[in-house]
Amino acid sequence: MNRLGCWLMIEASAPIRICDNGGWTDTWFGGPGRVLNIAVTPGVEVSIRATTSPDPIVLAVESYGDRYPVVPRAARAPRHRLLEAAIDSFPPPEGLAVEICVRSEVPAGCSTGTSAAVAVALLGALAAARSEELSPRDAAYAAHQIEVDILGAESGIQDQLSSAFGGINFLEIEPYPEAAVHPLPAWDELGHRLTLVFLGHAHDSSAVHQQVIEGVRTSGSQAFSLLRDAAIAAREAVLTQDLDAFGAAMIANTEAQRSLHTELVGVDACRVIEIAAAQGAVGWKINGAGGDGGSITILSATREAKEALEHRIAVLDAHYRVLPIQVSPCGLQVRGAL
Repeated sequence: MNRLGCWLMIEASAPIRICDNGGWTDTWFGGPGRVLNIAVTPGVEVSIRATTSPDPIVLAVESYGDRYPVVPRAARAPRHRLLEAAIDSFPPPEGLAVEICVRSEVPAGCSTGTSAAVAVALLGALAAARSEELSPRDAAYAAHQIEVDILGAESGIQDQLSSAFGGINFLEIEPYPEAAVHPLPAWDELGHRLTLVFLGHAHDSSAVHQQVIEGVRTSGSQAFSLLRDAAIAAREAVLTQDLDAFGAAMIANTEAQRSLHTELVGVDACRVIEIAAAQGAVGWKINGAGGDGGSITILSATREAKEALEHRIAVLDAHYRVLPIQVSPCGLQVRGAL
């Protein structure tokens, strides 16, 4: 804040998503969509500050160590397509030079909706730089539109909605991508029992989508019904705060993912599931689309069992990482002004 009391920086944040029971049904080919997901931190943080640089925009992407100028809507060979597409869609006011910094503690390709969180947070910050405000719903839809319509990626809508709204939500997507968002009660004990494990390497969500789409085209699939059932069962478990029932819904969803395409539950995920089962875990869920790499969420029976499980995973494979998480009651948050 300067001596006149005016903010010289905008800060925005958005959580990532885990435990997306019913994922895949929120796509154009898997509906009607029924999804329960959980927003968690750490997520994504974006800052925009005014500068005196001759470049209209300097984009800094901390996770990649990149820092370079961007001219909105100019022809270019993009280095970070999603970020640059967001800047093109919501450019800062003409004549205002800014530095945009994007950071996240979550590994890229973690299958936790990180790209959606990046888009939601960045669009929220860019709108504020234009003295505008995006509602959570508008931020989610704008982020989804960039991924699907501008970049041509395959993406459901649930990731963007989770990042924008926060908390535990039950989503009804019908017709795609229109969604009704039903916030569910906070459940502290659930958050204390969940473990997020990064499986050591990134996965390509859009490529996995193409494999599934081709399989559905050639032979169809009954798995979408099973996925919807898992989402509904998870919703009922949250409403009754039944940890065993929630864990059963997680396992049912993972098996439904496997029936949708055998490669959606990868070798590394199977290794962690085997360890989790041996440690008495009551649930496990492949996050996001699934496939090789990415991450898995595990629900332990007790807090002590969770600690033992996380220690066991840490010594199982040096490439695996337990990522500390907390359920986020808030979605997109924007502070400050330029």
